[in-house]
Amino acid sequence: MTMRHLFLIRTALALALLLAFPALHAQKDVKDQVVTAINQGNAAALSKYMVANVDMSLPNASDYYSKAQAEQILRKFFDEHQPKSLNIAHEGTNRSGDCYYIGDLATGKGDFRVTFFLKKGSDGYQVKQLRIETGKSER
Repeated sequence: MTMRHLFLIRTALALALLLAFPALHAQKDVKDQVVTAINQGNAAALSKYMVANVDMSLPNASDYYSKAQAEQILRKFFDEHQPKSLNIAHEGTNRSGDCYYIGDLATGKGDFRVTFFLKKGSDGYQVKQLRIETGKSER
């Protein structure tokens, strides 16, 4: 392989990384905003990052909900289970290209497992699925 070929390959790889970086940065920003909203128990802030009809599952509710419905259900959950901290333990990408995050949510009434999926759409990354499941020490 000639020096010219190596230069072209390196240039192409560098360009590909530069083009991918803004998308990764935007995804990380949304992930951080979702984690912050959950940590604060802020249903209104969290709903801003949801798709129009989000797949949501909580201990007492499970269905597809509009953003407004999801916000009300989350507000009730956060009122009953005041968040203390959310620690993301796992993250990755599924086969369809959606990013997922799994973490442990400590609340005043016990621990929960939180899973959310971010999907890239025309409006950027949005939460397409949110699950809050009973954890080990839920009271």
